[in-house]
Amino acid sequence: MNSMEARLGEAARTVPLPHPWDLNAYLAQVAAYRSRPLSLQPVHRSVLADIGCGGNGLWIARKYDDIIVYDAAASGRNTEHIVLHAVGHMLLGHGDLDAPAAELSPTLASVLSSMSPGSVAHVLGRDDFGDERERDAGVFAEMTMVYATLPRRKQRSFRLFGRGR
Repeated sequence: MNSMEARLGEAARTVPLPHPWDLNAYLAQVAAYRSRPLSLQPVHRSVLADIGCGGNGLWIARKYDDIIVYDAAASGRNTEHIVLHAVGHMLLGHGDLDAPAAELSPTLASVLSSMSPGSVAHVLGRDDFGDERERDAGVFAEMTMVYATLPRRKQRSFRLFGRGR
């Protein structure tokens, strides 16, 4: 097993997938595991484009909670992928919550007007993680979506396609 498989497997064991699949139930489990509330914030695609996310998602890590910002017009499956991609970054340990506070862009701040600028620890978009971490979070999202739709088995390990049993 390579290191990516090991990290993905550990992340999947850390917060098991609910059966039947329910994204909101899974996010509640992620929040409980991280001991931090987790909320979703749909925004217009132009807001994401203005801050360089090109219609993808954004993880805002505040001092005591996490917010996943996503394109409000995304389809159900695409929304799940965007959200699970951000969760992948969280569960795979990407992002340093002890780093200096980040600033919200004026465009994002205007949409998230109820958010105190001083409360933001990180604003983490696709360009903030590097290629390897982006790939890992993308694989986490895809594999989570695949495993969430498979019939329930007593024991299921998280394996990349074509590997393992």
